[in-house]
Amino acid sequence: MGGIGRLEILAALISIAGIVLCARGSWRLLQAVRTRFTYGAPYRSGTIQDRLLGLLLEIPVLLFGAGLAFVALAQADFQPSETTVRVGQIEARRSGWAKVSVRLVPDPLYPSARLLEGEIVGARWAVAGDFITWDRSVKWLGLRDGHRVRYLIGANDTTGTTRSDRIDRSLLDPLPAAAARLIALTRYLPFLKVSTETSSWFPITDRQVMVLYAIGQGYLAEVASESRKPRGSATTP
Repeated sequence: MGGIGRLEILAALISIAGIVLCARGSWRLLQAVRTRFTYGAPYRSGTIQDRLLGLLLEIPVLLFGAGLAFVALAQADFQPSETTVRVGQIEARRSGWAKVSVRLVPDPLYPSARLLEGEIVGARWAVAGDFITWDRSVKWLGLRDGHRVRYLIGANDTTGTTRSDRIDRSLLDPLPAAAARLIALTRYLPFLKVSTETSSWFPITDRQVMVLYAIGQGYLAEVASESRKPRGSATTP
């Protein structure tokens, strides 16, 4: 999780202002209603309507602050990816015929510290994740582009011509509730773009250790070590 930034500060200030304004508007409206129905109390015609209109104009301030707070909460579940960032270390092991078991140890700056583990079938495999991109016109609010690793994908061929509907997918990390809701609302937010990007394809080896990076709109893996069993390695007496 990231620290407190501009978006969090704006969300807090606007939310507090909205709460104060709505509380004051509600109190003034209640006073006007009480005066209206109190015998002998001075009441000017139209006061209730004026106070109600004022309250209705103050509610959007509170809603805007709450909206910014929600976006800040959801954005915190994505690792900033406006520059190249280290995601974590991957260890992949062959776990069967055309099957690989993958472990991802997240970097300390990744929004989740949980060890990610999964298994995928195929002759080759890759890492896929969700990327969020904000329009430049709204980034002054403190909005930032980010990513979150989501899936392992596998393909049965090694040619790179597999159709998208023939690619197997295994969930590696489900989205937290706030992040999932933000992505679900993308169609109503024209200034937010969400895409699923992948790393390059990796062949299945007996053991492979890589460092995974997010590079803007995609992933890059740097192989640290790799081992393969030699063919015909049967022992001789």
